[in-house]
Amino acid sequence: MSEVLSRVPVRINGFSLHRPRLAPVLFALILVSLLSLLFVWSRIHAINLEYGISSMEREIRIQQQQIKELKLETAFLSRDERIERLARKHLGLRTPAPGQIIRID
Repeated sequence: MSEVLSRVPVRINGFSLHRPRLAPVLFALILVSLLSLLFVWSRIHAINLEYGISSMEREIRIQQQQIKELKLETAFLSRDERIERLARKHLGLRTPAPGQIIRID
């Protein structure tokens, strides 16, 4: 008997009141909450990826600058005049006499 009474809509001056069903409302709230959480998570993930990309770009710029500096240092250290001066000073080498050079064909 209580099932029959609870399903009968109450009417007041032509306005009908129904008891709301909680399952569809609860399902809709859960669905909206999950979609909102998914959106927020995706934005946070995208921001973290952007931070990672920018830090990697900064690291690339630093490494490129180091490469330029090392190329300059290599060019400076591999000059013939410098190597000859070091060979004469530290190794005791000297220019060969004319009879010391032998060509092999």
